[in-house]
Amino acid sequence: MFKDLFGLSRFDSDSLIRFTLTVRKNYRRVPYHNWTHGFSVANSMYSVIKHSQNTFKANECLALYIASLCHDLDHRGKNNKFMLDTESPLAAIYSTSTMEHHHFNQTVTILQQKGHNIFSKLTSGEYKQVLSYVKHCILATDLALFFPNKAKLSQIVTENSFSWRNSEHRLLIQAIAMTACDLSASAKPWDIQVKTVKVIFEEFYEQGDAEKLAGHVPSPLMDRDRKCELGAIQVGFLTGICLPCYRLLYDLIPETKPMLDQCQANLEQWRQIDEEIKRQKEMGNEVDALAFLDKMMETSEKIVEEQEETTDIEDRN
Repeated sequence: MFKDLFGLSRFDSDSLIRFTLTVRKNYRRVPYHNWTHGFSVANSMYSVIKHSQNTFKANECLALYIASLCHDLDHRGKNNKFMLDTESPLAAIYSTSTMEHHHFNQTVTILQQKGHNIFSKLTSGEYKQVLSYVKHCILATDLALFFPNKAKLSQIVTENSFSWRNSEHRLLIQAIAMTACDLSASAKPWDIQVKTVKVIFEEFYEQGDAEKLAGHVPSPLMDRDRKCELGAIQVGFLTGICLPCYRLLYDLIPETKPMLDQCQANLEQWRQIDEEIKRQKEMGNEVDALAFLDKMMETSEKIVEEQEETTDIEDRN
């Protein structure tokens, strides 16, 4: 992906390989915020950049891609609120966007290691600019910053005053693109969406368990005793965060419409699941939403297999 986007004439191949392997090594083995997630987000950003060529400048593209790959480096499987509530040393260093500042710091630390500076052939000015963009993009993955970023950019779009020549406007669209790619699991095909959600909630519930042990009351999102609310939580998440993000991105980068369309399709699936879970509860049935998802996916896979077998038989005839 890197070679396809940027070529290798300005980058040392050995440094790029070392950098990538070290980034992978410094993602922890937590259920969700691991190397697989980092790579997936980078892949989504690759797709956005590739299909909207000439939208972002070369140094912006470079920063967006590297930031996507590194945006959750050394994530511990716990969110910023947990870090603050437990008085983590990281929270003492970074009082806002705690983990995001740490992820950026980890990125810089890797770049500074011998043989890892993939930006070594950039001029001093280019290096400073790219690193500034990388910091901006990684910090933008803090969802607490998404809402003010969205509000500012939405107003600009509504007033029809957006300009690609305006540096502040470009920073805002970078931030929204980062959020869109960070949340891209919500815009993946349904089977991938379900598998990813199960992993996400495994990590959430582990945090909730830790909060209970510390004497805190976890939010419904983190409480494994409230699994039955998963459908409603997903509906709220896609409705309140994901869809507004993809709509805004689509307004300025129309090539991202597939992300918007798939997110909308997934939302309809979650609404049906939420309605079925509520119906089961009204009937007095205990519902484990994750087990319900497993059963539903098994049924879907059987239907697909039966359809494929039928098609195969028809083709033979």
